[in-house]
Amino acid sequence: MMKKYIILIGILVILCNFLTNAQKKKTVIARGSAISHDLTPEQTKAKAIEDAKRNALNKAGVSETVSFTDFSYKFDDNEKFSEIFQAISSIETGGEIVVDEIISEQKSFNEFDNMVVDVEIKATVYRHKKRADPAFLFTVSDIDEVYNHEDLLQFKITTTKDSYLKIFNITEEETTLLYPYKDPDNPQYNDDINRLFKANETTQLPVHPAYSEGYFLEVETPGKSREFTILMFVLTKQNIPFIEKPSFGNVMKWIYSIPPDERVTGQEGFVIKKGE
Repeated sequence: MMKKYIILIGILVILCNFLTNAQKKKTVIARGSAISHDLTPEQTKAKAIEDAKRNALNKAGVSETVSFTDFSYKFDDNEKFSEIFQAISSIETGGEIVVDEIISEQKSFNEFDNMVVDVEIKATVYRHKKRADPAFLFTVSDIDEVYNHEDLLQFKITTTKDSYLKIFNITEEETTLLYPYKDPDNPQYNDDINRLFKANETTQLPVHPAYSEGYFLEVETPGKSREFTILMFVLTKQNIPFIEKPSFGNVMKWIYSIPPDERVTGQEGFVIKKGE
């Protein structure tokens, strides 16, 4: 009987630890506003959404200071993609939030002829009990800013701790899981989903011998001469599977469900040009 009690207590301790460290999320509705004299309507809207995000975080009880980085890749001719990158860049600055829906959007002009954009959003806020591990870092090298249609992409990655890697390929049209690659119909081309990237060792990707010369790059949208791409790198201390249908929102939710001290993320952006 005593042995049964000890086992039960052990199970309860494990359960309590899991519940304590579990990521808490809350759905909130918040408003945001932005005023601009020289920005485009979409850029002003992006600023209003940033303001709504901050308000949503405060509303959900996230007390720490949150900053949202400005868009750094100069894709000025593609505002839609600028918005995508802006959302991604918030990951590394503590913005643990996913905008599920823009409920309303209003544009007007004030007495000084400045554009005013007001938005109301529905968002999921993830609250974490732990902060990021400052010793958990990684570097990516050999990725250029511009590639030609049908070029091959190779790059190297080095991490400071033993970890498991996921790479998401994010374009204007879709989001896919680039690594580990999985094709149910052709398993011979699948990457090893359990591969451990060892601390302080540099690994060249792709790792699969079938396409070791590089990932094939192409402009996939008919009629377009260029395509903007972001590679989202996510390294985790535990091998946490991504099992949802790949989409930008699902990727964000998967990342935010992982405790900050168990993950590190980053991104590399480039342009693929065709016939220019």
